[in-house]
Amino acid sequence: MKGDMSETKTIKVAPHSKESEMMVLGCMLTSINSLNIAADGLNEEDFYFSEHKTVFQTLKNAYLSDKPADVHLIAEELKRQEKLKAIGGVAYLTTLAQYAGTSAYIEEYTQLVKSKALLRRMIFAAQEIEKNALSDPDDVSAVLDNAQAKLFAISQEANPSIGMDLKEILSGAKAESHIPYLKELQQRQEEYQKKGPNEIKITGIPTHFLDLDKLLNGFSPSNLIILAARPAMGKTALALNIAENICFKNHLPVGIFSLEMTAEQLLHRIICSQSGVESEKIKTGALNGTEYQRIVSCIGEMQKHLMIVDDTPGLKITDLRARARRMKESHNIGFLIVDYLQLLSGSGFLRLSDNRQNEISEISRLLKNLARELNIPLLCLAQLSRKVEERQGHRPMMSDLRESGCLTGDALITDAKTGQQIPIQTLAERKRQTPILVKALNPKTWKLEDRLMTKAFCSGKKMVYELATKSGRTIKASANHPFLKLEGWTRLDQLNIGDKLAISRRIDIQPPQNSYTNNEKGSVNQKLFLTNIGAAGKRGMPVASLLAESDVYWDEINSITALGEETVYDATVEGLHNFAANDLIVHNSIEQDSDQVLFLLRREYYDPYDKPGFAELIVAKNRHGGVGTIPLAFRKEIAQFVNHTKFSSQEEANDEAFSAFSPAD
Repeated sequence: MKGDMSETKTIKVAPHSKESEMMVLGCMLTSINSLNIAADGLNEEDFYFSEHKTVFQTLKNAYLSDKPADVHLIAEELKRQEKLKAIGGVAYLTTLAQYAGTSAYIEEYTQLVKSKALLRRMIFAAQEIEKNALSDPDDVSAVLDNAQAKLFAISQEANPSIGMDLKEILSGAKAESHIPYLKELQQRQEEYQKKGPNEIKITGIPTHFLDLDKLLNGFSPSNLIILAARPAMGKTALALNIAENICFKNHLPVGIFSLEMTAEQLLHRIICSQSGVESEKIKTGALNGTEYQRIVSCIGEMQKHLMIVDDTPGLKITDLRARARRMKESHNIGFLIVDYLQLLSGSGFLRLSDNRQNEISEISRLLKNLARELNIPLLCLAQLSRKVEERQGHRPMMSDLRESGCLTGDALITDAKTGQQIPIQTLAERKRQTPILVKALNPKTWKLEDRLMTKAFCSGKKMVYELATKSGRTIKASANHPFLKLEGWTRLDQLNIGDKLAISRRIDIQPPQNSYTNNEKGSVNQKLFLTNIGAAGKRGMPVASLLAESDVYWDEINSITALGEETVYDATVEGLHNFAANDLIVHNSIEQDSDQVLFLLRREYYDPYDKPGFAELIVAKNRHGGVGTIPLAFRKEIAQFVNHTKFSSQEEANDEAFSAFSPAD
């Protein structure tokens, strides 16, 4: 009896988080971006409290109707539906708005609400399965099938897609065109044969830069294209010229995110380019009658087309993605420009990452995902490093794009399939860059996983340093190559003696390379585990799980020694964007997410007498075809690039540049 009295009866309540639901609704009431994200990601039944269901559905209806939503407007709508009193009145809506505070982590709040809803559905399904099983049914197979169907439906909701059978695409059942592949191919053949000799025979979106279209086959849907250059090269002008061609010549709606220039500044540039009237004349009003009429004519033509500009500065990548979805939904944009990469900030979810490398990697990855989600080409501008200025000829290289560094050619990469250790130089010098499986660290599980290294390449010569650890590991790298510390990815030139770096768990201690004493050797693994535990505590990770599953140790830096200039190499790794080299975990380049990388070079910027009026567009990476250099003509006064291959003189190029995008064309 005494034991019975001491027992405390626990009342079980279905999983829910009132605070998360309030946060989501509050964010939706105070931020249009949060409204877009939450309305897309949640349903009414994901909310536990009835008043929250009502408020959410009203907010979602506003979103679907493309109407604004704030406390007053939603209160009026609920009053019209005679539901305002049931949800707690205007006072509760105000509480929700005040409770939100910030919408920086709206996707995390949304995921919390979704997760609790999935747990509730699992419980309800389990209760129904239990009830059916306890009824001692005659047809056990039917009950089992019903149970599997219920759990499968929940699984599908949590993970809506697990892949696609290629036969379904070939048959047309799950193809984007809904047409059998061979039939679609026949249609392409017929369309190609119908084209006249002067028509553009490409399958992507024509940019009307003829050599570029020929090399890339136009801009293809779902592709991420990086256009990079040093400041003042004209990358924004070139991007706008491409946007003008796609919008005004292809009659395709275009979206532009301009984080540096205002919409009016972009409009001024477009009018200069389209009318062929110099910028200063338009700014000062020093126009003759002909020039004024050309501007009137080009504005009339421009107003027949759709170009959407969002010039909000300092956007987070999550905000940009939400706004881009709305652009696609509202205006059906077929091409998107982001100007430019380094002005975007990360989602804020990588709170443990206090350096820019992780943020840039996240941004490029999410931009590629956005291009695929919207199924349109996305052109993102980027700024190159100052290394271009120091190089003779100033020709950009792939290494100038990255904020990561490079390794010397003797860095050993382990082939995850064969176990063979291959110098990165050997991988880079292969005539054919066949992807290989390498070991990469998943920071969520702290497990080393197999990932494809799609390419290794030479990055020129750089000053390198030799880093040595207490366990005997050594590696030579450039000053800006990131290594994984307890606090996150850190450049080599920001590391200090005594810092702990992530290395693969296998440790071969062979004297005299390592500086652990004989007494220390026996306990080195235990010491490194204790370091791992400390790291886990800082990161809020479960220690027991880490001890059981971690594939890395934290090894101490013994020395960092300057060596001099050497030829260096880097690689691109899918998914996790890092790899093990000499057993140390290092970061790879950031261009791995792009389908094409273009560099813009105007030599006259460095020397006014070196090819004035001309530019080079360098296709440095093309996932779907060849690479090469495309010559362009450039007229500075109207910030305009045009084709130049047909010109025999600079004068002809300038004449063409002056009138290339005239409405008369």
